[in-house]
Formats: sequence, C-alpha cells, structure tokens
Amino acid sequence: MKSSILAVASAVLLGQAAAAQDGFYYGVGLGLTESSTNSPVVSFYTATATDASLALTAGYRFAGSDALTFGIEGNLDFLGGQTMNDGTDACTGTSPSWCTIDTVLRLRGTLTNQLANGGQLTSSLGFVMVKGVSENGPGNNLDTTGRGLSVGLGWQPTGGMPVRVDVNYDAIRDDNQPLFERDLDLIGLRVSYLF
Repeated sequence: MKSSILAVASAVLLGQAAAAQDGFYYGVGLGLTESSTNSPVVSFYTATATDASLALTAGYRFAGSDALTFGIEGNLDFLGGQTMNDGTDACTGTSPSWCTIDTVLRLRGTLTNQLANGGQLTSSLGFVMVKGVSENGPGNNLDTTGRGLSVGLGWQPTGGMPVRVDVNYDAIRDDNQPLFERDLDLIGLRVSYLF
C-alpha cells in the first residue's frame, strides 16, 4: 500500500515538474474522434462514425524565448474501430470509402505560448498517418494506410494537475489503395495527463 501511494505521489510530482520545463514529456489520456469519409466516385454517400480512443503523447520542448516554446510531438490514438455509416454501413458495396479506422499517428511541430494567467496554449502542424480498412469494390475490403495533414490546438490550465485538452483536425487525402480515390476527415478531442 505504501509503495502504491509513493508511486502515485511521484508520478504527480514528476508530471508537474515536466509540464513546467523544457525537455522530454509524455502523456496518456482518452479521446473522442468524429470521422467522415467520402469518395468522388459516389459523391452523395458520406459515411461518419464517432469513436473513443486511448490517447498517447510523447514530445520534446526546446528552450524558448520569453513566453514562446517550440517543440516536436507525436500522438498515437488507438480507436475502437467503429464502422462508418450513412444509414447504410460502409463496406457493403455502397461506395469505395473508408470503413473503419483503428490507429491514428501524428508527428507535428509545436509552438507553445505561456499565457498571462499561467496556462499554456499549444498550436501544432504536421503529418498524420491512419490505419484502417477501406472498400475497394463490392466485397473487397482491404487493410489501408492513409497519409495527410494534421493541425491542432491544445490548452493546459494553470496550476494543479498537468492536464492538457487538445482539439485536432486531420485531413487524409492519400492512401496505399490506388484503385479508388477517397477522402477521410477526423476531428478529435483528447484529454491527456502529461508527465
């Protein structure tokens, strides 16, 4: 019991120290992602899904000047794999669109601004890669990896526990299944505890 209390206290103290310093940081949290997919082949069909995720974060903050800090950050989200639909499930011969998304990986540059009240506002821009399943003709559902652009905005409140709330937008316009063109848009909300 004493070991458990010591471990929790150490994690909280290390998390608060890491949130205030330059250098490496990492975090774990939960997310909610709204996905939307469409293919120009069947432009009237747009399938959507809302999915919960386990959200992991790792990054590095470089020494900044005044209230600004630059960094690089990676996010890895493991989604529940909800099937997208528009009244009709994706992957049923309706449209060569994305069916499910399992994993989202982001690698982005960050710019963090220390606010006057002590909180932090972090903006980010970079690359996103997703893994899931897409339909490539009736009954031909294939594992697919997509690539695109990712932007995000994060807010970390003043004092207390080092918790950050992020809103992300990911636009995936390219994938490794060249038979059909398809788009995928992700809007996500992540809440992470940073160490």
